[in-house]
Amino acid sequence: MSNSIKIHRPSEFRGSSDADENTERTVVFECNLPTIKKERFAEEAAELMFHILNAPEEMLSEVELNIANDFRAPGNYSLSTGDVVEVDGVGFLCESFGWKEVTI
Repeated sequence: MSNSIKIHRPSEFRGSSDADENTERTVVFECNLPTIKKERFAEEAAELMFHILNAPEEMLSEVELNIANDFRAPGNYSLSTGDVVEVDGVGFLCESFGWKEVTI
């Protein structure tokens, strides 16, 4: 069993505080993470995806490295401000510090 993850990237803004919850986005990546049954899993999964898509390769496990490589293969780059990580239908907007839950 796993949790569905989607990365939504702003259509016009990249890594900008101008991108908010109303900004038009496109899904640029999808993957699955193993299900972890704990309170606040969705936000923790968003944080894990931030780590996977931004950390140096030597800091990643084999599974995490595979996800990062799959993300970068079509030309994607790191996860940043303005991107939304969707975890099982719950959206989290990456802000300059932390996350804001948003409607997808």
